[in-house]
Amino acid sequence: MEFSAVVFNKLVQLWDELEAFPVDKATEANVHLMKTLSTWLDSDYAYWCGLLRVVDGDAADEDPLGGWRMRVSEPYKLPQIYEDHREEILENQHLAETVGAASIAIMKEAGSFRIRLLRELVDLSEYEKSSHFQKLQMPYGLTDRVYIVTPVNDDTESCFCFEIASDEGKRFDSEATNLVGTALRSVRWFQRRLFLSHGLVVGDEIFSEMERRIVLLLLTDKSEKEIASEIGRATSTTHNYVTGIYRKFGVNNRAGLMAIWLG
Repeated sequence: MEFSAVVFNKLVQLWDELEAFPVDKATEANVHLMKTLSTWLDSDYAYWCGLLRVVDGDAADEDPLGGWRMRVSEPYKLPQIYEDHREEILENQHLAETVGAASIAIMKEAGSFRIRLLRELVDLSEYEKSSHFQKLQMPYGLTDRVYIVTPVNDDTESCFCFEIASDEGKRFDSEATNLVGTALRSVRWFQRRLFLSHGLVVGDEIFSEMERRIVLLLLTDKSEKEIASEIGRATSTTHNYVTGIYRKFGVNNRAGLMAIWLG
């Protein structure tokens, strides 16, 4: 898709802004990214989901999501009802009525970059009759959603969702949607860092909140003693966390950790 010079400059500015964030500020950079793209789309809600393949083979064929699960998420603006039902959603991703027809449809295309509007994935008249829609989306007035999904590797996919909730039936503009898709497709490196910051890509177990704090501090110039002071733990306890983190990433030191982050 061709863009005008003005639009191309918007893309370049966004790339520069992302690259300016320190490597230990992945979440802050992600919020900035979603805020910017949400403005371009004029969306009401925006959030990121990290998807992991946990089942394959015959078992995946029987699974509504083809063996994929949301393992981590970061919101810019998230409908409150998703927060209220978060645990229920996470625990029941194997049930079609929990994940909904649109999520089932988007994951049938796993393995390729894709930009899909809600109306491209489902028959809206039927979707709006579903218990999934009436329970989770009708209460806040969802009228449109776009999924932009980027494979990070064979077993991880990065999904950005943007939503409109409007009494006037407002829909996403296709030109703006394609622009946002181009922006996200071009920052696969950043989406990989998001996964790494949660302990994924190199493993299938997400970090605890403490592990995540420490791994991000390890990407700074702080010593282990300074990290221990910042997180309020003994130096010996912090060192045990650090060695465990290195083990998860298959490295022996900070240089190895940084090499994975920048690779």
